[in-house]
Amino acid sequence: MTTSISPEPKINSPITISMLVIFLLISIGVSAQQAIVAGTVPQGFSGKSITLTLINYETRNDKVVQEAKISGDGKFTLTINSKEPEIYDLGVDNSSLVQVLAKPGDKIDLKISKDHIEVTGSKETQYLVDYEANRKIVFNKYLRRTYDSSAAAVKSGDKARIEYWNVEHEKASVNYKAELAQWVEQPFFINSLAAVHHSIRWNSETDTALMNQMVAIYQQKYPNYDLTRQLVNKVNATKRIAIGAIAPGFVSTDTAGKKVDLKTYRGKYTFVEFWASWCPPCREESPTLVRLYNEYKDKGFTILSVSIDKNTTQWKNAIRQDGYVWGNVCDLNGYGGPTAALYTVTAIPNSFLLDKDGRIIAKNLRGKELESKLVELMK
Repeated sequence: MTTSISPEPKINSPITISMLVIFLLISIGVSAQQAIVAGTVPQGFSGKSITLTLINYETRNDKVVQEAKISGDGKFTLTINSKEPEIYDLGVDNSSLVQVLAKPGDKIDLKISKDHIEVTGSKETQYLVDYEANRKIVFNKYLRRTYDSSAAAVKSGDKARIEYWNVEHEKASVNYKAELAQWVEQPFFINSLAAVHHSIRWNSETDTALMNQMVAIYQQKYPNYDLTRQLVNKVNATKRIAIGAIAPGFVSTDTAGKKVDLKTYRGKYTFVEFWASWCPPCREESPTLVRLYNEYKDKGFTILSVSIDKNTTQWKNAIRQDGYVWGNVCDLNGYGGPTAALYTVTAIPNSFLLDKDGRIIAKNLRGKELESKLVELMK
């Protein structure tokens, strides 16, 4: 039997050498598009999956891009393929551990413990860690008391207490966001792509100057990045829902599977409420909304509740439990749904009061504030 032996390639030929050079350049280019995120987590997470989720600040339609098993000693390694800086959430069991700003070529190491996160290899990721640590301090300073007091009021069933603490919560939220904005405005942070992470907590009326400042910086320093595109689109979208603007039209689906068009609500003052079954502050507001609806429904007032639930059963159960007898619609796609995106809803509760022509006349009124506005309108 004759064995056929292929001739060895002549690597000294000009064509072959050129091809090898091209191959090496391509290989170098591919590896340059990777970022490595590795580290350790508490050993209680050992054996579980750690999830890397790409955050979309424009729509909150976040996307899981990778999962990895955590080893027995709490270690993990994730490899990100990307062409530009992006911000990811790192989480276990649907709970966030840390946000990471990774760009091609980064080698980020994270040592995550219960009360501390140590970062090496990425100053931008360190900025995100510092921001989150400060956010928790500011949250405890302004909002912890109102959250706890609202929860206690709901358990007591005292409607007056519930309404009081809902209003106090809104006042505290204003101070909370204002102090966060002061931290963001620091030169080292606002000049970093990490600053876009604050955008999920924006109030379009009070944060207009900050948003415009960030857009100017990003368009100059990072004109071609997707994070800049998301930021610009979100800022432009806030103009659609400014006080005085005609509320953007939408069609969504009710509990019976029928299409509901916002335009059919013209002719009445309409409270468009974004909520979800899993949102405690939203559910705490329910008794007030039921009371105000019953009091003013025959005087030209109505409500359209827009849920950002993803689970049909939970959504319908909450409607029944809380006594929502008015219009209820849901895209069943969370924050990524078209209606939430249209109104730039990235946090709930969130609401818009429309006049009879469909024009936005107030936002995020709760409890006594909403009642006072209705008294004014119904004179």
